[in-house]
Amino acid sequence: MASNPDSSPPAAGSVRPIAVLVDREGLGDTLLKLPFLRAIARAYPDRPIWWIATHETSMAREMKPIVGDLLSHVIEGAGITTPMAQVVPNLRKLPPFDLVFDMRTRIPTVLLARLVLQHRGFYCCLPGYILSDRRPPGRFRRPKGIGARALSLAAAALRHQPEWQGPFALNEKSRRIAAERLPAGPVYVGFAVGSREVRKNWPLERFIDLAHRLVAAGRVPVFFNGPQEGAVVARLRTAVPDALFPQAEPIDADVAPLEFAMAIGERLSAAVANDSGMGHTLGALGVSLVSLFGPTDPERWGPMTVRGIVLRAQDYGGEDMAAIPVDAALAAVERLLADQTGGSASTER
Repeated sequence: MASNPDSSPPAAGSVRPIAVLVDREGLGDTLLKLPFLRAIARAYPDRPIWWIATHETSMAREMKPIVGDLLSHVIEGAGITTPMAQVVPNLRKLPPFDLVFDMRTRIPTVLLARLVLQHRGFYCCLPGYILSDRRPPGRFRRPKGIGARALSLAAAALRHQPEWQGPFALNEKSRRIAAERLPAGPVYVGFAVGSREVRKNWPLERFIDLAHRLVAAGRVPVFFNGPQEGAVVARLRTAVPDALFPQAEPIDADVAPLEFAMAIGERLSAAVANDSGMGHTLGALGVSLVSLFGPTDPERWGPMTVRGIVLRAQDYGGEDMAAIPVDAALAAVERLLADQTGGSASTER
């Protein structure tokens, strides 16, 4: 059972920790569960939280600077789902817990966790919330979305809708650099043009067209970019000379890239993003977000947002992302900019 260096069991008589059980998580998966983690940390500030993964989890890597103040232990390679012969012995190695939140979806492994782990409360996402101590208030079916499903477990434990919004504990240097590169005054609209899969990307020409229209309306486009996207940045700089590229310049070594991206996101009035990790990040930050979907299902993979509009290619004649017209994206951005009032977590579809 691989773990971080401080993953020793709690001392006898100490407060029992909370456990979150997962299988394998990439960055997008952990970002979707970030509202749940924030809700649990706020509701139980006196209880350490252990994030326990059968395989690997981005909570131990990319997300570490963001969740360091929320998680006391991250364990990878715990073997709590497979191989089956090792599941029970590995579960028995874990300490007694106060609450267990099991995000996995295989009934045999969830049942083993419920039976073997010592706990005072057990909550899971199986259909109908079977094996869970309680359902969320007013719910009999689990939500389809990954983020909403996780957050529903917090609601089940708390017996009310959890609080997950608000500012993050970011490195102040990241905020200072972001403020230098995006000074106060203009209306900034973010553009997250990439994703892990080309098929999920709105054509770059559409982003360029949208940026031109926003510039004409007095907005300032802000493009996010990854370290391998130098050629894309060069093309965008030429195509949209009025746009800003705050990530294209070096940052201090003690500022994590994801943290800096979040500091940039805090300065945006709205954003447009593909189904991507950056889209989930912007949603978690509370940025008014236009989410572009084609081959993937927004009901399952859509970001958790306070104010959001989803544009689906299927609503414009096909699954290909090119089906989404620029006019629709512009109208969605302007609608979000016109209504910056607060509200509960929701996304229009």
